[in-house]
Amino acid sequence: MGYTHYWYREKEIRKEVFKTILHDFEAMLPALLDLRVSLAGGLGTGEPTITAEDLRFNGLRHCGHTKQDIGIAWPEKIASGISTNLTDSVRGKWFAGRLLQHRACDGDCSHETFYFPRVLEEQEWQKPVGGRCFQCCKTAYKPYDLAVNCFLIIGKHHLGQSIVIQSDGTNQHWQDAKEVCQRVLGYGVELQLDTKESMIVQAE
Repeated sequence: MGYTHYWYREKEIRKEVFKTILHDFEAMLPALLDLRVSLAGGLGTGEPTITAEDLRFNGLRHCGHTKQDIGIAWPEKIASGISTNLTDSVRGKWFAGRLLQHRACDGDCSHETFYFPRVLEEQEWQKPVGGRCFQCCKTAYKPYDLAVNCFLIIGKHHLGQSIVIQSDGTNQHWQDAKEVCQRVLGYGVELQLDTKESMIVQAE
């Protein structure tokens, strides 16, 4: 359980397409840093991995933010933006933890590794559905959630119907990422999250 994004993709992405996706994501990094999104390697330390064959990043584990126990965080209905002050972000409770008005952390800005390889060596739980393999990333609505959203928007722009993106969040929760992608890359606001119904139609 936890705030998660899901996607279904082709097992192998053509090298030139993957290179373009990485190029656009790297172009986003200065804007993300300006928005106080610090990225690290997959385990929350070191530098993100960006190579011709894969991309792997996380939030910063030792971020310096105040440590607080908030259970399982979840964005409220109109949540957006980023806050470095968790107290200012909390806007209530749900049965498993706190509701957040902004992306914020509990003293550790890392959570699950975001991993997107060019060629996916799928595990049993990733077996293809409609010709696509399953991946996901639980971000807990921490600041690096914005980077995950941006990457998936970039992926959708370049991969089109060969990737299906779903989320525990709504299109409202993705609005920040859409707008920053539009400002930096010239696309993004058109993204609409896929539904389970659209997944079935595209698989036929």
